[in-house]
Amino acid sequence: MGASDPRIALRKYSAQKLRAYREGILQSHTDARAIYLNSDGSSEALQSFFNATQNYAELKGVQTNLFKCFLPQSWMISDEQGVASLLHPEGVYQESTGGDLRSEIYRRLRTHFQFQNETKLFPEVDHHTLFSVNIYGPVADEIAFDHIANLFIPETVDECYAHDGDDPIPSLKDAHGSWETAGHLRRIVRVRSKDLELFSQLLGTEKTILYQAKLPAIHSIDIIAILQKLSAVCRRLGDLRKEFFCTSMFHETNAQSAGTIARSTRFPTHAGELILSGPHFSISTPLNKTPRTICRLNSDYDPIDVTVIPDKYMPRTNYVPGCDYHKYYRGMPTVPWQSQPGSFDRRSIAHYFRAVHRRMTHPAAERSLISAIFPARVGHVNTCYGIAFSRNQLLAEFLCLCSSIPIDFFVKTIAATDIVNDIIGLIPFPRIPPTERQYLSIRVLGMNCLTKYYARLWHELWDVKFTEDKWTKIDRRLHNSYFRNLKDQWARNSALRSDLERRQALIEIDVLVSRVLGLTLGELITMYRIQFPVMRQYERDTWYDAKGRIVFTVSKGLPGVGLPRKSIKGDSSYSLVTRHGSEERIALGWEDIQQLDEGTVIREVSDDTLPGGPVQRTIEYHAPFDRCDRETDYRIAWEEFERRLR
Repeated sequence: MGASDPRIALRKYSAQKLRAYREGILQSHTDARAIYLNSDGSSEALQSFFNATQNYAELKGVQTNLFKCFLPQSWMISDEQGVASLLHPEGVYQESTGGDLRSEIYRRLRTHFQFQNETKLFPEVDHHTLFSVNIYGPVADEIAFDHIANLFIPETVDECYAHDGDDPIPSLKDAHGSWETAGHLRRIVRVRSKDLELFSQLLGTEKTILYQAKLPAIHSIDIIAILQKLSAVCRRLGDLRKEFFCTSMFHETNAQSAGTIARSTRFPTHAGELILSGPHFSISTPLNKTPRTICRLNSDYDPIDVTVIPDKYMPRTNYVPGCDYHKYYRGMPTVPWQSQPGSFDRRSIAHYFRAVHRRMTHPAAERSLISAIFPARVGHVNTCYGIAFSRNQLLAEFLCLCSSIPIDFFVKTIAATDIVNDIIGLIPFPRIPPTERQYLSIRVLGMNCLTKYYARLWHELWDVKFTEDKWTKIDRRLHNSYFRNLKDQWARNSALRSDLERRQALIEIDVLVSRVLGLTLGELITMYRIQFPVMRQYERDTWYDAKGRIVFTVSKGLPGVGLPRKSIKGDSSYSLVTRHGSEERIALGWEDIQQLDEGTVIREVSDDTLPGGPVQRTIEYHAPFDRCDRETDYRIAWEEFERRLR
């Protein structure tokens, strides 16, 4: 089409816009229709040839494209003596329907080097893109190939083979926050049949054939022991069968075309008007950000301060129901279980509290599985994925697992990029002992139940033993009175609102989930060190004040939280109250106050996250300031829970 009208190619018309122009172009340009139909016919013929099983029998069942056709062609040409080395995308190792092709690959594969394009080896390709260098030989009697994952430059491969095996295994990033390129002997994972058996147990179903297993991205041989424990968990979410139901709910484009939802950025008047997008929530934080009045990009969101929101707060929504509510709710899917004992009606998913997570992710992201609990009636677009459970206790347990490092590690290791049914069903879902369930439940409820819309969930899962709980760490900013003052009815103090307390809750969830999964403290720390480099980088430079509020952070997920690193010239919105009580109004940055051992820094901000328009609000940071060490906190929590559960 661009040959007839260059604007199409130069302006990169979308498919929708091209459809609108196509007929007019075909009629107005001489010979355009003949050229178009000839090109279309050639394309259809090529696709039919590639999809014909008699031509490419090894590709039966997979979505064929040109690069996949090179695989059987190269094997045929190299025959029983040659070697073929191909650089190609990683999809063949992860596709759910690619089992037959993988069985052919593994019989010939000698080395598999998986790269991430973060260092822009291919500048024209997105930096998140995964690809691999694969060396194939003649069909072997036994499966045997070397696997190195998380590579960023080719030189690392040579360093791995030259390394002596001493020194700690490097993480994905170095101490300076750059992508790690150093090699290590233990990065080379020698995959054999027994390893494929492990992968099939971990990433497949009962019907998965050994040689058809998906290939996880294993950073080092130390990870194998962790994967063995995860595969040994006797139950996965998929085993619950009709006790949960998943949905992507509203397709962002199609639902607007059908009139089911409409684009309108505003504060909802009730829960039924709130339709979630990904930035709305974070790890066990349903109120993470709210869209700005004008919201066009994912960056057009502001962080929500949960210490000041009213009890019935709801964030702005970018979408609202586009039809009457009877039609809106009727269009929602229904759950497969009976809603009441002896009842056979199938209730709408809108009646249930749900775990909602962001669908699209990447193994190199700070966290891969980002999930929170949302109340009944709330909708979401298809960039999110919602899961309802027949029992709310299962919902709380699932959120505990999803909020933890070990399950996030599992999602990263299998290189998931779109977390939907086939991935969700694989998540280990162990049976949690009663005492551990009690500890986990209060922490996940305290993080998620931020408003009155969670009152029913809180009351249903209430346990009087919540009031006997304590934090595992002694810190004057972690108040054990939080647990003592809890009641069976939701109140404002039911929610964990301090930055430090919410962080501590996640620390203790990580430890408890690790114990339930049969992991050791060392394995928890190994997972954190190797697979969460961005999170470690943020932790190293996030500082808290004497009240537990973040005063400075480098986290890209928290724009505007805390002070800027350096003072902004001409900005007088920061004032320092000295230890002697005198006040000096001056522009301050983090570097100006970092060493302050006493006093208060007052920051005046314009807050537009609440209904009623922007308001001026004062934030106080109380000196002294300090950082937390996650590995130290893991050890403290582990020892304390070891004592309690002995």
